[in-house]
Order: sequence, then C-alpha cells, then structure tokens
Amino acid sequence: MSIFSKRDDRIKHKLKLVSIHIPKTAGTSFRNTLKEVYQPQNVIRLDINLLDEVIHIDERLWSKKKLASEVEVAHGHFSPFIFEKLFRSSPTPFITWLRHPVERVISNFYYLEKRLQEELDEKSKGLNILSKMQRTLMEYAADPLNQNRMTKFLHGKPLDDFAFVGIQEHYLEDLQHLGKQLGWQKIPHFQHNTTGKARSVSPLQREEIARFNREDMALYQAALALREKRL
Repeated sequence: MSIFSKRDDRIKHKLKLVSIHIPKTAGTSFRNTLKEVYQPQNVIRLDINLLDEVIHIDERLWSKKKLASEVEVAHGHFSPFIFEKLFRSSPTPFITWLRHPVERVISNFYYLEKRLQEELDEKSKGLNILSKMQRTLMEYAADPLNQNRMTKFLHGKPLDDFAFVGIQEHYLEDLQHLGKQLGWQKIPHFQHNTTGKARSVSPLQREEIARFNREDMALYQAALALREKRL
C-alpha cells in the first residue's frame, strides 16, 4: 500500500492544471507552451512510475507531502488514477493529447532507436552491438508492453471526465481552442523532438500495428468524436 494513500496523507497542492503527457503526443512542445503561459517556475515536470508509484519532479526523486504553493501546472508521464491516489482531490482540470495509435507507435520506436544510438555512440567507439541486438519496428510493436499505451495511461478516467482532450493531428487548431478555453492571453507554439525524415512503413505493417492496438484505436476514435462535438 502506498504511504500516501492513508487518510489525508496525500500530497497537498494548489494546481490549476494537470496535463498528462502520453509519450510521442507532442508533450515536449506542449510543456514549453505551458512554461511560456504560466512562467517556468510555476510549471513542474511530474513523472510517476506506473508500477511502483515512485515520484520524480523535474527529473529528480521526490517524496515530500506538499507541492510549493507557486506551482500551478503539473505536466508529465503519469496516469490520472495514480495522481488522484497520491495527491489530494480537488476540482483541478485534467487535460491530455492523443495521437493516431499507429503513428504514435512508429514515432515512439524511431525516437527510442535514435536515443539509443546517441547514448551508445557506436560509430566513434568502433562498435556494432546495436545492429546485432536491435529489434525491428514490428518486433517492438508486437511486444504487449508497447501496445495500447494511451489506454494504459488514461486507465480509470473516461475521456468525458477530462476538461480537454487534444488531437496531435490537429495540434495548432486544438491548441488555439484550449488557450481560449483556459483564458490564455497569448497562445505560443513550439515544435520539438521530431524523429527526422519520414520512415517507410508498409500498409500491411500499419494494419498489423493497428490490430496490436485495438483499444487505442477505439480510444482515438472516441476522442475524435468528442472533438467533433466540441467544434
């Protein structure tokens, strides 16, 4: 049992906004927008491990019982279920961004591949371990750990409970809508962490990735329907 789940021992906060960043859904770009709107010192990167519920704030291990009073926005990798379990309940609005599941999986794979290449730096070391050990895109997609990641992140919180669900394929338009909804005086836009040139993925491979991610495909369609209703 988590040490934060007893009585009112949950973490106190004065957050105005909770933003869930599902990997490869424009999260870094959006975090920079949040920092521009709310000021960097008022926005934290919050990451909570899905398995052991270990908390990191701004990439440092954190175990206090209260967020600083000036912190207004939490943005990062965590599920709403775990957040509400560890932090005191409040009417704080939750928001998130979704992306077409097939494109998200492909982008995530090549992003991880790029990061691994950078970390190993095999060319300068005269090594070729990565080429021998690396998985293909389809091997990565077939691993259950990499399937339906969006559904896993949002587990326990229906889309209707979110104050806003953006769609990455309509990022600029949805960002404008969110800014107006939240009363932002300016709506700055940034672009980060692109995975480079387009990769060649066959239609059959895309169909297979979609089958691996049936729950995410249904979630994405539901989010599109909500967006259509909103507009």
